Amino acid sequence: RRVLIVRPSALGDVARSVCLAHSIKRVQPGCVAYNNRGVAKGALENYQGAIDDYTKAIELNPDYAFAYNNRGIAKRALGDNPGAIDDYTKAIELDPNYAFAYNNRGVAKRALENYQGAIDDHTKAIELDPNYANAYNNRGIAKRALDDKAGAIQDYQKAADLYEQQGNTEQYQNALNQIQSLQ
Repeated sequence: RRVLIVRPSALGDVARSVCLAHSIKRVQPGCVAYNNRGVAKGALENYQGAIDDYTKAIELNPDYAFAYNNRGIAKRALGDNPGAIDDYTKAIELDPNYAFAYNNRGVAKRALENYQGAIDDHTKAIELDPNYANAYNNRGIAKRALDDKAGAIQDYQKAADLYEQQGNTEQYQNALNQIQSLQ
């Protein structure tokens, strides 16, 4: 069953939100509405309100991996990286092919200075989606933290190539700047 989910853009701008089709098991009435309202609250930086809505969506459908991932994003925004990791891990248990959840868990692990764990999660996200530019970029950040300059440059370059192909000029330039700062 395919359900239309509204997800904010990387910038969190509700006006620039994009729609994603995501496969959901046993969709219960209302859980998608709570998830979407949580997305809107998160975009408005009302992270606790977003967490409350994602929690309600999960109560209605405990198998809703997307809501766990989104709740993890809101928890991370509030600085609760361990709680975010728990939610990303649950999303991955429910959907082992969920590249976004692996990438997000890697970002939370990096915030806790678990750089190797972050690299492992970003690598898994890349295995699942080889065109996932943000996962390459994030893995580059973690490699840089471990003083793996060559590995970081390689990941930043791959991210830059993908950003360029995707028409994301701002992120493309950011990746090039990271490469330049390492040379």
